[in-house]
Amino acid sequence: MQSQEKDFSLVNNLSFSRDEIEAFRRQGFIKLKGFLSERAIQSLKQAARSKVISARESKSAYGDSFSRLTYDLGTTDAVKNIYSSIAFRTALVTLIGHPLIMTESQSFELTPHKEGFAWHYDSLSFRYIRPQDAAFSVWIPLDPIDNSGQGGGMAYLAEDIYSAKANFQMASLLSKRMVAGVAVEDFSAHLRAVFQTPSLLTDLFEAYKTQDDFALGDVLLFTKSMWHRSEPLLPGPLATRLAVTMRFLDWRSRLDKTMFEGESESGGGVGMGVNWGRPTQTAYGSQFIDINDGEEIRTSTYCGPVI
Repeated sequence: MQSQEKDFSLVNNLSFSRDEIEAFRRQGFIKLKGFLSERAIQSLKQAARSKVISARESKSAYGDSFSRLTYDLGTTDAVKNIYSSIAFRTALVTLIGHPLIMTESQSFELTPHKEGFAWHYDSLSFRYIRPQDAAFSVWIPLDPIDNSGQGGGMAYLAEDIYSAKANFQMASLLSKRMVAGVAVEDFSAHLRAVFQTPSLLTDLFEAYKTQDDFALGDVLLFTKSMWHRSEPLLPGPLATRLAVTMRFLDWRSRLDKTMFEGESESGGGVGMGVNWGRPTQTAYGSQFIDINDGEEIRTSTYCGPVI
C-alpha cells in the first residue's frame, strides 16, 4: 500500500497491491496507514468532543465500559466531509469491490478506569440487514495507539482464522423463534457458555489475535463479522483515548425485520446467547418504515448516501 498524491484537505489517496486487496478480503481487516490528514483528525476530534456525553448519562448499555460516548456523529460536517471525499470512496470501493451505503457514526472515549468492549462482532450496528449482506466499519483513533505503551487500541481476529458469519446466521434462526413467541433460553445457555468472556473460546481468540499501533491518520477497515475487542487504556500521558467509528452497508443490502426485532430485544446478543437488554442509545434501522421486509435498503427514502 503506497500513499500517492494527497488531498490536503482531509483524505489522502492510497493505492493497493493485488496481494493487499486479497489479504483484506480473506482476513476481513486492513490498516490504512496515513489515510486521513491532520486536518481531518482535528475536525473529527472537535466534533466528537462536542457530542460525547457520560455513558451513564446517556443510559447506554455500555455505561460500565466507556467513560463517554455518542451515537450522533453521522450528521456532523466533520464526518460527512470525510466519507464524501473522492479519495475515501475510491479506497473503500477498491478494497471492497462495490459501492456502499453510509449509515451512522459513533464515538467512544476510554479512560484508564474503563475496559471498553469485550470480544464481540458488530451485531447491534447491523441488526437490520440479512446475515448474508456485507457491512463494514471504519475505526479512526483520534489519539495515537502504542500497544507497548498505554495500549487503548483494539485486538482482532482474522476471519480466515475464525469468523462470526455463523453467529449472524444463528441470530437469524433464533430471532425467528423469538418473534414467533418460542422461548430460546435453553439454546442460548449453550451459546453463552461458548461465547461469553472469559471462556475457552475467548482464550483461543487471545492466542491468535492481531494488534496494530496507530499513528494519527491511520484507520482500520473491517467487516461486520470480524471478532474484536477493546484494549484497555493503561495509566500514562494520555488521560483519555477517543475514537470514531463509521458504518457502511453493501449497497445491495436488504431489510430484515425479523433480525432487527430479535437483535434489538437482546441488545445484539442473540447469536452469542447473551441478552444485554433492548438498547435505548440508538435506534438506527427502525426508520425504514416505507419499505417491506426483504426490500433493498437503498429504495427507502430514509437510506443514507451511497458512496
